[in-house]
Amino acid sequence: MRYLIISALLITICSISCTEKLPVEGSFPDTVLTDHNGSEFKFSELKGKVVFVSYIFTNCPDICHIIGNKINILKSKLNNKGYEDKVAFVSISVDPQNDTPEVLKKHAQHMNFDLKNWYFVTGSIGSVYKLISVAGIFPMREELKNGDGYTIIHRDRVSLVDKNGQIRKHYKGTTFDYDEVTKDIESLL
Repeated sequence: MRYLIISALLITICSISCTEKLPVEGSFPDTVLTDHNGSEFKFSELKGKVVFVSYIFTNCPDICHIIGNKINILKSKLNNKGYEDKVAFVSISVDPQNDTPEVLKKHAQHMNFDLKNWYFVTGSIGSVYKLISVAGIFPMREELKNGDGYTIIHRDRVSLVDKNGQIRKHYKGTTFDYDEVTKDIESLL
C-alpha cells in the first residue's frame, strides 16, 4: 500500500514538473520605455502574447543586423502559421544615447522589417540597462581607437518570454534554429 501511495505521488509530481519543459528564468520589470513611434511601451501591454526579445543598437557593425534579419524571417514563418496576433517581437536598444525613437524607426524601415507586432524600444540608460540585466545583458561602451566614435559590446542573445511576461529561454541571436524556436513558442501558446 505504501508503495502505491509513493508511486502515485511520484507520478503526480512528474506530471506537473515534467511538462514544464521551459523553466522560468526571470521576468522583465514593467519599466516604461518608448517605442519607435514615440509611444509609451511596457512589457505588461503584451501580456497574453508570447514575446521574442532581442538586444540591438542601430550603429552595430555586425551581429545586430544578423539578429534583426533572422527575426524578420522567423516572424514571417510564424505569420504563415497563423501566429501573427499571438506572438510579438521587441528589440531593445543597448545604445539609448543614440537610438532615439526616430532613429529606431528609420533603422527598421531601412532594414525592411515588418513592424506589425514588432516594437523597437529605448529609454534612459539607467532604465534600459536595469531592464536588460534581468536577461543577462550587460553592454559595455568602448571608444574606438581612432577617436572616431564608439561601439557597444554586448551578448549575442535573444530571449523567449511567455504570455505572463516570464523569460523562459535564451538563444544565441545570430544562430538560433527556426524550428527549435517555433516549437518552443508553440509550447507556450
